[in-house]
Amino acid sequence: MSSFLLALKALLRHILLRLLRAVYPPLNDVCIRVQKSPGLPVPNPTSSYWLQTPSPIAKHNADPSVPLPEYADIVIIGSGITGTSFARTILDYKSGHDVLGAPLKIVMLDARDTCSGATGRNGGHVTPVLYQEYSDIKAVHGKDMAQKIIRFRLAHISQTLQVAKEENLLDDSQGREVEAFDVFFDKGLFRKAKLLLKEFQADLPDESTDYKICETREELDKLQLSKSIVGCFSTRAGAIHPYRLVTGILARLLTSYPDSFDIYSHTPCTQITSPDDSDNCYTALTPRGKIRAHHIVHASNGWVSHLLPGMRGIIFPSRGCMTAQIPRKGLGSIPPELSNNAQSKPALYDASSWTGNRSFVIYPKSNVGTYDYLTQQTSSTGPHTMYPQPRGELMLGGGFTQSLATEVGTADDSECNARVSGYLSTALRRVFSVSGGADEDKEDVVATWSGVLGLSADEMPWVGRIPEKITGRSLGRKDTKSEGSPNGQGLASSGEWIAAGYSGEGMVHAWLSGKALGWMVLGLDLDSPVAGDETRSRRDSKPGLEWFPEVFRITEERWKRAEFEDLMGTF
Repeated sequence: MSSFLLALKALLRHILLRLLRAVYPPLNDVCIRVQKSPGLPVPNPTSSYWLQTPSPIAKHNADPSVPLPEYADIVIIGSGITGTSFARTILDYKSGHDVLGAPLKIVMLDARDTCSGATGRNGGHVTPVLYQEYSDIKAVHGKDMAQKIIRFRLAHISQTLQVAKEENLLDDSQGREVEAFDVFFDKGLFRKAKLLLKEFQADLPDESTDYKICETREELDKLQLSKSIVGCFSTRAGAIHPYRLVTGILARLLTSYPDSFDIYSHTPCTQITSPDDSDNCYTALTPRGKIRAHHIVHASNGWVSHLLPGMRGIIFPSRGCMTAQIPRKGLGSIPPELSNNAQSKPALYDASSWTGNRSFVIYPKSNVGTYDYLTQQTSSTGPHTMYPQPRGELMLGGGFTQSLATEVGTADDSECNARVSGYLSTALRRVFSVSGGADEDKEDVVATWSGVLGLSADEMPWVGRIPEKITGRSLGRKDTKSEGSPNGQGLASSGEWIAAGYSGEGMVHAWLSGKALGWMVLGLDLDSPVAGDETRSRRDSKPGLEWFPEVFRITEERWKRAEFEDLMGTF
């Protein structure tokens, strides 16, 4: 589609949405909410199933009598996967290279328990959105950039599992490769999806070799899919316990770098002031005191616009809902006819059970933008874990379009939307069918909770140094790459930085976005190894961002173009 037609389409969408706002008050309410501050995270969130056995560092330095440091080279706001990736990148790089002066000082702040935000509340699925968006991305950004974005997303599968392995967290985190299924209820959408997949396979043959299409009734029955399912695709993806991965990494960083790194939970950052001319430091204010810092890193995703008013309407919160469900009897046991047929066995696993070895994206309607997502915990883990053994819990989220008008712009995860949670409690009855099972057999919902996503107005993450026009705060002196810091760390010049706005796809954007941001703050975003290169140690590779999609960088020009109305036009 030409740039003229794209611009015309956007204009017509804006006109239509403005008309709808005038006649449909709930839509107008959404448009008003996204322009407001999300505030601080509420103090009493719903209880996430992932967090029900808290990490030993959940309340690290939560005691208000513990004094805050007066100075840090870097203050990270947020203790989820983005902030953790960033901290790991900086600290592990510095540990393997000569550093002049005193140890680097990094302080991580969180308003609540460590990793109790979106990372501790998501679905745990490392399933990149690929063919579904490739054509649209190519139309907007060109073929080369579209392919770079696809490879960036795909790299998160190997990167996530490699990091878990390096950190000795494979047992704790249940990190594993899975067989991922896209499941369709609507024949028209299934036909459209096959066309999208065909285009994707033509342009990216190496990245699409694992795709298989199942559409005969025999194939679908063997997958324990119900008669309502008209077809599915399968490929490879990943799954992980995100909370245990992140808190495990943070615990190691605290132990490995006691003089350089610390976490202060239950310590929200309430305000940031511009650098002081005397030392070129920002000031991060908290209820426990203030910290001077040369670098402020915004890694709070759906909450970033509380401290960045310029990002309101650009990155905004949206409440999502998750459930943990015990599967019905027989679900996950591969039927005998499949078990006995070696040619039909799933390539990744033995023939006896698929429990914990599959993930699903479920399309219940005729729109590829309406979907539910499902992973499953394993039935047991390896011996090297301090946590209770899992029970094969089905981790189902979605139902977003059930109450779109009330959830977009909402940052309150102290409750769940009743309509969405009700939908999720019965959704799997329509997806799966167990041979010989009783009609009344169903999943047992053992937990329901909510979490806050960070939606991006242009559907891409925002990563990099934040322009002064957006922060509303001066950048300080520009010649401070190795000056101004009491520790002489030689980081990039002072500034505010961001990695956020993953639009519900944080597990295939956040880790490498945080890693890229770390290299930017180190001033080392030049030559590059390939993202996801598993042959390189985290300490011996030369950083760089050749693999990083430049369209993810935050710039003033991109900021001016991005509008909430563009995103709403996609629903």
